[in-house]
Amino acid sequence: MELMIRLHTIIFIVIFLVACGGSSNEFSADVPTNSPPIVSRVDPIDAMAGDEITVFGFGFSIAGPSNIIMIGSTATNAITYSLVDSPTDTEIESLTAIIPDDAVPGDNSVIVVVDGNVSNADITLTVTE
Repeated sequence: MELMIRLHTIIFIVIFLVACGGSSNEFSADVPTNSPPIVSRVDPIDAMAGDEITVFGFGFSIAGPSNIIMIGSTATNAITYSLVDSPTDTEIESLTAIIPDDAVPGDNSVIVVVDGNVSNADITLTVTE
């Protein structure tokens, strides 16, 4: 009887390990969290249409173009995504983007939208002419 219990236990463990293992990765590397991204700063803070900016914060998509950056009422997609070399509490990731030609001159809120989740709007960029 004890031998039978051990045999069943071993069979169960083997089946469990085989069912849980596998070499395929069926999960996407870009998993939506349904949490809004946080924008901590933008660099530079003054730029012209056509200039590249870097947006720092966290909660961004690792797929750069999946991040929509709003500069005022003008939208553009991020070009790149990267992890910050020396992260802080509020700066873990960064995005780069080009300021669109139709960006409105003056002070504009910088907002990042990821999978419908909208970031804070208290960071500004001054678009110069």
